[in-house]
Amino acid sequence: MPLASIVSEAQRTDMKRLEALLDARMIEMPELPADAPDAERPQLCLDRGYAYDACRQTARAHGYVPHIPPKASKAQPLPPPEHPDRHAPKRWIVEVAHSWFNRFRRLLIRWEKKGPNYLALVHLAAVLIIYRKLRHARLLCG
Repeated sequence: MPLASIVSEAQRTDMKRLEALLDARMIEMPELPADAPDAERPQLCLDRGYAYDACRQTARAHGYVPHIPPKASKAQPLPPPEHPDRHAPKRWIVEVAHSWFNRFRRLLIRWEKKGPNYLALVHLAAVLIIYRKLRHARLLCG
């Protein structure tokens, strides 16, 4: 489920906006004891654009367990495309969230000049996505 959204400048590095994104979440996290194990903490699945130690520290500071695939390097190149380790098991969570928002044609290509107008459309799309997921879950549960 989408929990927060922000609008930033074009060509802005993902890692520089992570703190603002985590601060923008609309749902407060439940209080957990400081010594709670990672299995009880919520998970934050991010893509390779966030594969920096600063991003991992920011996620932990906000109470999340970060799941970020490593960046490719000369010492550790990416596996070939057909290899199962090419994409981390949690990668689909990020991709499916992008897909949900791309189904709204007005968001796919940004025509709004003002950031608040575009952000309002993003929030409306998030509400519709959450409504559809809850409606589907209610139909399945009876």
